[in-house]
Amino acid sequence: MYFLLLFTSSQLWGQERLFWFIENSKMGFKDVHGTLVIRPKFAFLDDFSESLSAAGIGVNVVNALYGYINTKGEWVIKPGYTAAGAFSEGLARVNQGGKWGYIDKAGTWVIAPQFYLCYEFVNGRAQACKDNKWGIIDKTGKWVVPNKYYNVTNINEGILAVCPDMSAKWYVIDTTGKTISKESYSRIKDFKGGMAPARNDDDMYGFIAPNGEYLIKPIYTGAEPFSEGLAPVEVDNRNWGFIDKTGQMVIPATFTSSGRFLNGYAMVELGSEYVYIDKKGEIVLRFNK
Repeated sequence: MYFLLLFTSSQLWGQERLFWFIENSKMGFKDVHGTLVIRPKFAFLDDFSESLSAAGIGVNVVNALYGYINTKGEWVIKPGYTAAGAFSEGLARVNQGGKWGYIDKAGTWVIAPQFYLCYEFVNGRAQACKDNKWGIIDKTGKWVVPNKYYNVTNINEGILAVCPDMSAKWYVIDTTGKTISKESYSRIKDFKGGMAPARNDDDMYGFIAPNGEYLIKPIYTGAEPFSEGLAPVEVDNRNWGFIDKTGQMVIPATFTSSGRFLNGYAMVELGSEYVYIDKKGEIVLRFNK
């Protein structure tokens, strides 16, 4: 199974990169040398984005209160939300009272909490769910594509994949709602680097172009979007490795699960450990689960 990293982190901090780690069920940050930067005291830490990281305090992730810290571990927006996402284009999605909305870096509401779920803004657009249907909003909270879809992917490169209802196939649209591809698949994931993982009727994944044509043949039992030129793929329902955009396996499929590359590093699962690797597949940091 693909290891869905809800809080994978590696980012530039001065001249170093930060990596989250877990110690005694709490999260902190170390640099690439393993030197402690922010001591483990948080129930949750997210990627640093626009110099801030969503952070939770409490017994565990579910019961935590969330705010935002800077790269010194100091609170910039104090904990007061039941969930929080990364900042993007000056706004962050947060949950309060069971509904999602958006705040700015002062912690001021810009779009009042009203959505069942919503995601980060990309070029002034974000996908949001209301009344059990997904659509696309602008930065005022106005619908630019009506909420009429059963499910959608993240918006990247001006396009996204949508599924009209539970039994329907997925296809590709742009952020105005215009259909880009007439090809349809049992599943399409996020577009990154001009292509997206797509699953055919035989439950095999390959990678398609926006027009729906396969650029990399569907030969994998699992696949996730490209990041920094590499994509995680699962071979024979067992192990994960990384391919490049030609479909060549550049990091062998030896991992139990895999996250994406961020700033040159990816976190993978290897036996009883979480491991950070570089683009050569070499281990740079490891810690126990």
